[in-house]
Amino acid sequence: MYRRLAISIVACLTLSAGFALWAEAGNPKTGEADHLSTYRWQIHEGWFGGFSGLEVSDDGTRLVTISDRGHIVTADISRARGDIVGLVNVTQFKLLNPEGAFPAQPTRRDSEGLAQLPSGQLVVSYEGNHRLERRASPDALPAPLPRDAWFKTMAANSGFEALAVSSDGRLFAMPEAAVEDTNRIQVYTLLGSHWHPAFTLNRDTKFQPVGADFGPDGRFYVLERGFNGIGFRTRARSFRIDGTEANDEKLLFRNGIGGHDNLEGISVWRDSEGRIRLTMISDDNFRLIQRTEIVEYVIPQ
Repeated sequence: MYRRLAISIVACLTLSAGFALWAEAGNPKTGEADHLSTYRWQIHEGWFGGFSGLEVSDDGTRLVTISDRGHIVTADISRARGDIVGLVNVTQFKLLNPEGAFPAQPTRRDSEGLAQLPSGQLVVSYEGNHRLERRASPDALPAPLPRDAWFKTMAANSGFEALAVSSDGRLFAMPEAAVEDTNRIQVYTLLGSHWHPAFTLNRDTKFQPVGADFGPDGRFYVLERGFNGIGFRTRARSFRIDGTEANDEKLLFRNGIGGHDNLEGISVWRDSEGRIRLTMISDDNFRLIQRTEIVEYVIPQ
């Protein structure tokens, strides 16, 4: 009797959870942006996968991405009628340390955030051993950026996941988990040799910030990811930044579980029709059940 009752309870819970997942995936809460395309990128090499940061050229024809196992990858984007149909001239480099060696410890090469300075130099952030580095090119040795004592307060797997550079060249960084107020997303900026609070964003605890960019319209774009142990939720928002205040919040899109894979990197640019495009890449965690996707949304004029 008790065994049958237990089986019935498990069955009901399973059906209930399944219905909830179906309802969430089938009824995404969309915002201002429209989904354009999803391209599945596959290369059968050991280094391929785990992509967490993304930069796309102003014309949408070239990308730079980093994996969380210490690789940086460049590629040309092939398009047909604006949609991605392939990536060619793919080149991968190891993210060497200042001594020119590839760190053996995974915690020393967990690269997560990527941003490009106006000079063309790349900034990469790392989790585990929290730090940021500047590189003149993908194959160049890095120059360490300043570190503050409070970096040690960030959890090992919740450091600077998102980086962005404003039009005037200022670097901004966002920890994945809250460092101070758990109801706010803290955004920091590098001023001189220290990191300082820049502004905060409203936080929904179902989501964590994993990617950011300043668009050609000057707005601050944030990619957020949620995980419930079964699948990934995704949403993107944008803000107008006025000094130390983030205003005019806009929900661009929100997808439930099953809508996209684990999107973590975002780059914002303007296409040939004058529309703002969001190009995002997923981290497959090097798992066969996941996939590397390049997803694009557009904000209609």
